[in-house]
Amino acid sequence: MRDATQALTVLAALDPSPGKRALLEQRLAAIAADLDGNPLFRPAQLPDTHFMRFVIIDDPRRELPSLLAWETNHDGRTAAYLAAVARAAPAIGVVFECCADYPAAGIADLDGWIAWMQARAYPAGAFYIAYRGVPRREILNDRRVHEAIREIVDHDDRARVCRLPRGELQRRICEQLKARHPELELSPTGDDEARWVIGKIVAALLAIAALPIVVLLALPWYAMLRYKETTEFSTFYARPAPIDPAVRDAEDRATQNQLTHVVDIKPGRFRLATLWLVLQAIDVVARVYAVRGDLGGITTIHFARWVILRDRRRGVRRRHRLVFFSNYDGSWESYLGEFIDRAAYGLTAVWSNTVGFPPTEHLVCAGARHEEQFKQWTREHQIATQVFWTGAAGSTVQNIRDDLWIRRNLDRGLGDDEVVRWLGKL
Repeated sequence: MRDATQALTVLAALDPSPGKRALLEQRLAAIAADLDGNPLFRPAQLPDTHFMRFVIIDDPRRELPSLLAWETNHDGRTAAYLAAVARAAPAIGVVFECCADYPAAGIADLDGWIAWMQARAYPAGAFYIAYRGVPRREILNDRRVHEAIREIVDHDDRARVCRLPRGELQRRICEQLKARHPELELSPTGDDEARWVIGKIVAALLAIAALPIVVLLALPWYAMLRYKETTEFSTFYARPAPIDPAVRDAEDRATQNQLTHVVDIKPGRFRLATLWLVLQAIDVVARVYAVRGDLGGITTIHFARWVILRDRRRGVRRRHRLVFFSNYDGSWESYLGEFIDRAAYGLTAVWSNTVGFPPTEHLVCAGARHEEQFKQWTREHQIATQVFWTGAAGSTVQNIRDDLWIRRNLDRGLGDDEVVRWLGKL
């Protein structure tokens, strides 16, 4: 279970050769137009992958090279996953061969290809998962279990079924399911509760150990923060920010949506260090507290991550950037609205360290609470995703968590009230 739901973010510079950019755009468009039937690369061939996307990241100021981002949420360790990708979906090379310094042998030199990919993989500063520790094969299995149970219930004599004791009804459903669908995995699996408890204890102990350092540095850090907040630039939008048609056209087409957002981090080490610390704190919360599909009251996010993209140039004023990838349910408006209503403090703590964000106070106040300004700022820095694929199409976060709960409690002795709850999720 610990190898489930990992984050991989590969950011590779595009080949500057004439025609390579056009070729890449052409190939990505062909893949996006027919994810399952195109002749180039089919994302469904990727093993143990929950979500993935390809995004071209350009620098509006043309100072930094254009990048191809490959973002996946997958099961297994990175090296093992990449090896499995090379075996199951070698056609992915038609995308990456448009990048600079791509190995001439491509995937044929497996070790060299994995090394090239890992050298361009950036760690997530913070990574949230709505169903942490649950591999994709379990998600697909549990959805089929749910559908099979509904089929059994729908084809049974409802009048007779309703007269059965609740425990007996559950037992009979379980027996019929085992008899009709031996291919399904029905055994209860652990929910990693002990792991989460241990994680909370460790996090608390580390926080206590770090407390003297925090107290010592808090006053000078806060003084510098307030100075920055009162002197740094914030964007004011007198009119709505223009929306890239490619961004608008890709939204609200299915149950699940995606968002890719790129913005410069405010210059200076203070803001970079503050952002890093905030992301570390969010990552701890996501790993040991927000493990039940609820991030600060938001229950529609499947996966979300922030990645600090450092500028490695020398002899110039560096421009580090913050990249945000999110896979969520519902519309863009409802998603941003939930963020503002339920997680504004966290949003502000992160993005107050980036250029143009609405004015903030004390790191976490105001900021995203300026609703219209925040939405316009988000639109200004949101970029088009060329290819987006989901491995659990049509399933919301709540669907997946319900499927998981139904299967894990299928063969357990539940009380009458619990059986009612179990049946209510069908």
